[in-house]
Amino acid sequence: MKILIVTSNYPRWLNDTTTPFVHNFAKQLVLNGHEVRVLAPHFVGAKTKELFDGVGVRRFRYLLPLRAQTVCYQGGALGNLDKNPLNKLKLPILVMCELLAVIKELVLWKPDVVNSHWLLPQGFVSALACKIFKTKHIATVHGGDVFALNSPLMRKLKKFTINNSALVTVNSSVTEKATRKLAPESTTPLFRLPTGILPLPELDKNKIHVLREKLIRSEDEKLILFVGRLSEEKGIREAIQATHKLILEQKKVRLIIVGEGHEKAIFQTLVKELNIENQIDFLGWVPNKDVYDYFAASDVFVGPSKQAKNGQVEAQGLTFVEAMLAGCPVIGSNSGGIPDAVIPNKTGWLCEPDNAESLYENINEVLYVENDRAKEITLIAKEFTNNAYLIDSTVKKFTSII
Repeated sequence: MKILIVTSNYPRWLNDTTTPFVHNFAKQLVLNGHEVRVLAPHFVGAKTKELFDGVGVRRFRYLLPLRAQTVCYQGGALGNLDKNPLNKLKLPILVMCELLAVIKELVLWKPDVVNSHWLLPQGFVSALACKIFKTKHIATVHGGDVFALNSPLMRKLKKFTINNSALVTVNSSVTEKATRKLAPESTTPLFRLPTGILPLPELDKNKIHVLREKLIRSEDEKLILFVGRLSEEKGIREAIQATHKLILEQKKVRLIIVGEGHEKAIFQTLVKELNIENQIDFLGWVPNKDVYDYFAASDVFVGPSKQAKNGQVEAQGLTFVEAMLAGCPVIGSNSGGIPDAVIPNKTGWLCEPDNAESLYENINEVLYVENDRAKEITLIAKEFTNNAYLIDSTVKKFTSII
């Protein structure tokens, strides 16, 4: 089967910091015997045409000079639109160029199925083009596309996408609910399909030991880990405040923050104001191949996400299931789609969103109160993740329904 994937989020080059979940999906489709081509926006320095891990990639240009192509990547389109109003003026140009690029693929490559990721703009563009050329269109909803961009016009465009798709896949229960609300009378079937993750790589115990020794300052220090985009809705402020309270209680803890984002300086300032710079490290981006080592080296992973100002919530959260797969205890928040994977007293712990005290209580329980229970839950969580979230399982379910 020839499958065209249309996305705004795809690695631009080897070892790119862009999250690779769409690429992992495309690569697994190829491994399962399908011919796959990915269409994504271009970025200065990236190739316009290449074979990437067996996946054919086409990147369409939408502005000159090339360095002006700043709508996508580097933190994501939604963040870029909020950060720089000029990007909103560039968006219609991107949409038009994307539509022409999809039409070109439909005419010349003739895919059997077009799978768009995010309802806007990829879903709308693909649905429109596929309607004209009578090609099967499958829309994949990741969350941000239904929780944000909710002006009357944007809602109409999203509804058009849903109504003009043969099938819509959603990554969590909360995403499914929001998608149904967008088009309550639609006859388009929805199918819940979590975004898959790669199998756990073989971990080198010596490498992990060396990493932990590098991260800690004393043998009895506990490592708290955060991995993700550095933005307010990810709950980094609460992670810092909860760590501060543990430090005030003379607990030997260290918070490791892995990731980058538009609001990094805000959190670095908060750490300085609390005078805990010696106990919190901002490491920046870590190569995807090394992230599992950080999970395995840490005592607990925290992801206290909360609702953003634009209404967006954590639709699924890949880092939660990746941490669980690596055998690290996980504390999420009772927000968005996180409880689908982080199930209290079964696969992890849930704090209340936007509540540093609740996060502190959960961290304290995992690290100092219920240590034996934490080990038991961690083992159950690893098995749960293996059974429900691996990319091969996701791709097999996807191809069985299209």
